[in-house]
Amino acid sequence: MNYKIKERILKNLLIEITKKYDYMINEYKAKDTQSEEKLLTDYLTSLLNRDGFKKNLLELSKLSLIEDKSIALITLDLDNFKIINTSYGYEIGDLFLKDVGKLLKNISRSNWTVARIGGDEFGIAIYGIRFNEILFEVERIKSRIENFKFKVGDSFLSTTVSVGVSIFSPHSDKDILSVLNKAEVGIYQSKTKGKNIATFSSEDIQEKLKDLEEKKNIVMYAINNKDAIKVYIQPIVSLRKKDIIGGELLLRIEYKGKVIPAVQFIESSIFFGLLPKLEKIQLDKFLTSGKVKRLEGKYIFINRHIKTGQLKNIKSLIDELSYHKKEISGINFVIEITENSFVENFSYLKDIVHYAKKRDILFAIDDFGAGFASFGYVSKVPIDIIKIDRSIIDECITDKKHQAIVKAISILSKELDMKTVAEFIDNRQKLEKCSIFNIDYGQGFYFNQPLELEEFLDLL
Repeated sequence: MNYKIKERILKNLLIEITKKYDYMINEYKAKDTQSEEKLLTDYLTSLLNRDGFKKNLLELSKLSLIEDKSIALITLDLDNFKIINTSYGYEIGDLFLKDVGKLLKNISRSNWTVARIGGDEFGIAIYGIRFNEILFEVERIKSRIENFKFKVGDSFLSTTVSVGVSIFSPHSDKDILSVLNKAEVGIYQSKTKGKNIATFSSEDIQEKLKDLEEKKNIVMYAINNKDAIKVYIQPIVSLRKKDIIGGELLLRIEYKGKVIPAVQFIESSIFFGLLPKLEKIQLDKFLTSGKVKRLEGKYIFINRHIKTGQLKNIKSLIDELSYHKKEISGINFVIEITENSFVENFSYLKDIVHYAKKRDILFAIDDFGAGFASFGYVSKVPIDIIKIDRSIIDECITDKKHQAIVKAISILSKELDMKTVAEFIDNRQKLEKCSIFNIDYGQGFYFNQPLELEEFLDLL
């Protein structure tokens, strides 16, 4: 046989042997990986188990040192779960746990790690969370579990949770597993306090929670004494004609002889789920005032805090405003939502905007430029007005980058047939810059502070 032919045969044979060897190695590695994954996964919920959670935490802690980001560790223990097991049997108990695990997975975000770390204990790690967001996420988790219903025959099972929370900071903490232990101690403390409670290892968060509780008293006072909820409006002015085109409805509470601005209680009212009640009382007072007929043709902006699952409430608001406009006042109502809320809830808000459009109700994006929205989002739905965020307006006097942003927003808005409002104009320099960049409307103390309804009407 020719030498070259032999050499080719041997080479081909070597290639085939190598391929088979590589395949066997990869198969072995895959099986090894699968085995490791199985060892780190909870058999019942398919979430990470305690070992898997700890491994993930160690990896996150290394990343946090590089990126200088904190990690919130939230541990949850289902209250009175033993009663479910003993009353309905372990099979029902397992199904209950499986559905709780599914619930936690469904409400998680991209920066969450969810695990089942004990019998009826779950762990959540939230990477890169901001301090002021932690309380709200904990309350959201508690609320979702409290509202969870598990059907057994003609009955429904439910539960509450005792929660422990601790924060891993790359500056002050070296061992994230010891921070996890603190969170689990928090569960024990919550149980001893009476269950259905969240205990925080951080003194700063405990102080924040105490402050929210104190502000809640003011909100509850207002809800129980409706006269304490005042109707205030801050004028919005045309920068070209210098006339008042309308205003934004702002929450105010009169408490112990003082009128308290929303900034002092809004966080607490959102945290405890009381904001919708405040807004409803104020809006009812505004709409039932016989004097609002004098606002015919004006634009009244109504800010709403949007949460997932409130589709029905927003539609009801649109219907109410549409009826009022057509049958009573002739007011041009504008529902405004924040940029971040618009993007986070885009999948269902786009339908809401179209629903509003058919009923002659306008939509505005508030705080535009502060978050992560783009004209790519607003161009997909018929948004009517863009309200440019304070941070951009504040810097537009001297900073060329911010000037370019304002100019770009103005140009693109006009291309998309949207009006623009510059918020927090409090001096002549900001007014002049916004006028140069052809912004349509302005709002801020330079024009006027928020006024009670009667004062606002007298100003027109």
